[in-house]
Amino acid sequence: MKFLFLSFFLLVTTHLSAQKKDTLSFSKQSIGYLADEYLAINPQASGVIVAIDYPGKLSWRYATGHRSMEKIKPLNGDEPFIAASITKIFISVIILQMQEEAKLSIEDKVIQYLDPDLIRQLTTFGGNSHEEVLTIEHLLRHTSGISDYLNKTQTHLNGYRNAPDKVYSFKDRMQIALKVPSSQKFGKYHYSNTNYLLLGMIVEKIDQMNASAILDKRIFTPLKLENSSLMPSKTILPQMLKGYYTDWDLTSFSFHFNKGNTAGGLLTTTADLLKFGKSVFTGALFKSKATLARMLEFEKGYGLGVMQFEKSKKAGRVIGHSGFDPGYTCYLAYLEKLNTTVLTLINQSELEVIMPAFLLVKIIHLIKKEP
Repeated sequence: MKFLFLSFFLLVTTHLSAQKKDTLSFSKQSIGYLADEYLAINPQASGVIVAIDYPGKLSWRYATGHRSMEKIKPLNGDEPFIAASITKIFISVIILQMQEEAKLSIEDKVIQYLDPDLIRQLTTFGGNSHEEVLTIEHLLRHTSGISDYLNKTQTHLNGYRNAPDKVYSFKDRMQIALKVPSSQKFGKYHYSNTNYLLLGMIVEKIDQMNASAILDKRIFTPLKLENSSLMPSKTILPQMLKGYYTDWDLTSFSFHFNKGNTAGGLLTTTADLLKFGKSVFTGALFKSKATLARMLEFEKGYGLGVMQFEKSKKAGRVIGHSGFDPGYTCYLAYLEKLNTTVLTLINQSELEVIMPAFLLVKIIHLIKKEP
């Protein structure tokens, strides 16, 4: 992910330097222009939202387009949506909080908390299994060797075709995971949503409550994130930003499929995510600065539930996470040296541009041009 993002960053900035639009400076007008451009080149989407917290420069949210392809209601930027894999940062925060409380260590073996037989089946590769050595840190870093239960979106497609309104339990998701052939070596980075399902099971066992309640207690309530939930009520559906995969409206499917999903089920808003991003990356959710430092120890662009997108002299590390789900493509990014948080969202998961990071890259480029 890191190298793909960096390569695309260089491609975009080189392309921009040869165009008049590269003369844009960081402002509401320039951000609005880029968001409008992003929507224009992705006509299968109906709306784009950008939110920025750049202290002393700009704290602003911009929404362009409409809530749905029917184009009846203009987008206002408050609409709830599924943040997909950005959820992983939240789960990592909980694990690290538990470590600070001495309830666990990320060096603990996973079989101390979960069924060894389950872990043996999930980690078997090439005739060997790794349940005896698999740690919580392996799950956090995606170096467990466990295959992704989403199986390159095949699980989504099967769910949409066969049971579009089904709400999946952890057990349901594990049954799917056990049917996905293992194809990865233990200790080698391979992104897998199954890792964060297992982490969800671990935090539930330790705190003796469901993951939704744990998120409420540990993150949503302390930060006053009033529009975020892992188990939202169905009454929120009419208020959501419609999500599309090509011309399919998958809003309802994505809502039901992701309920309770600790790998990618967070329903939230741009305002809540912006507040969370700044809180976690300034260390406000931890007791010790050392905990945040450990979270941000990157190997091949991935830390403990966090991606490193790029690094520069002015911005420092650009960190956060992407989120892709049927219907939504979003990015949460934090520029360390500038204490700046950026969020981008488009309600389409089958984008026509070269890379989904298109809009985020351009905004970061403008920020870094500021004197």
